[in-house]
Amino acid sequence: MYMSDKIKISKRYLLSKKSAKELKERVEKLYSKLNIEWENVERVEYENIIIYVINGIATLTEIDNLIFPTLIYMLKKDSSWAQGVIIDRGATNAVSRGADLMLPGIKGIRGKFKEGDIVFAFDIEKSIPVMVGKALLSSDKINESINQKAKGRAIQNLHYAGDLIWKISISI
Repeated sequence: MYMSDKIKISKRYLLSKKSAKELKERVEKLYSKLNIEWENVERVEYENIIIYVINGIATLTEIDNLIFPTLIYMLKKDSSWAQGVIIDRGATNAVSRGADLMLPGIKGIRGKFKEGDIVFAFDIEKSIPVMVGKALLSSDKINESINQKAKGRAIQNLHYAGDLIWKISISI
């Protein structure tokens, strides 16, 4: 999506301590290894996208009740805890344009995950996260499919560098 002018945030406010605590509990259930210092938690809204800015960094995104770390946060902080897949350059180029991740582009697995889990795609050369997605297959099924040289979608692309979430994250 091309945006020629600056993004206009519809709402931005500091969360109450109670709301921040509820968010923290919700996030820790989903991402137990995510290490966030829960101070100064702001909620930023743009259309149907919610970004939680924590200590000045766009840390979390929420869309349709699905919450996940932003790539901005993952690039600034340690991402070694994150489960997901390692992808080749061709797949990196495709997901960086918004495509879902296909099985042939996956070269390895990081951690164990189930179908429906939030996962990250890491560039094979740079070892950095380039996409956040929703697993359409479990890590076991993906690994089995890689060995069989299967084709098809493996991970639904939810967020990538340069998308609207990215643009909102760098503008706040």
